[in-house]
Amino acid sequence: MKKRRAPLLILLLWLSGCSFGDIKPPELTLTVNGETVDHRLGTYTWSTGRRGVVADAAAPPLLVRELKPHPAASGAKLRIEFDYRPSTLEAGVWKDDDVDWQPVQDGTITLPKQQGSYIYVIHAAWQEGEAIYACLIRIP
Repeated sequence: MKKRRAPLLILLLWLSGCSFGDIKPPELTLTVNGETVDHRLGTYTWSTGRRGVVADAAAPPLLVRELKPHPAASGAKLRIEFDYRPSTLEAGVWKDDDVDWQPVQDGTITLPKQQGSYIYVIHAAWQEGEAIYACLIRIP
C-alpha cells in the first residue's frame, strides 16, 4: 500500500507547484484619447504566498521593436491604468540607453509637443514586486 502512495504523492506535489498559472504582475492598460496603446511587459519580480518569480527581459528598444508606433497628437495624454493599483508609479522616455524617471501624477503622462517616435518606459511597484512596461508612441 505504501508503494502506491509515493508516486501519487509525488504527482500531487508536482501538480500543485505547476497548476496554478503563471505568477505575473498586474495587467496594464494604456490609452490615448480612448484608444488602446500596445505595450510589452519587461523585467519584473513578483511573489504571492510562497511562490515568486524574477523575470529578466530585453531593453525597451528591443521589447517594442515589433510594435507599430501608436500615433498621438502633440501634448495628448497617455493614460496608465492597472487592474491592481501600484504603490509607486513612474515613467519616462528611453533615450541614450537610459530613462529620466518622473513620478506619474493621476495616472497620466503628457506626451511631447515635438514630432518624433518615443519609447515610453513605465515602472510600477507593489508590495508583491515591481515591473517595467514599454510602449512606442509617434507624434506626427
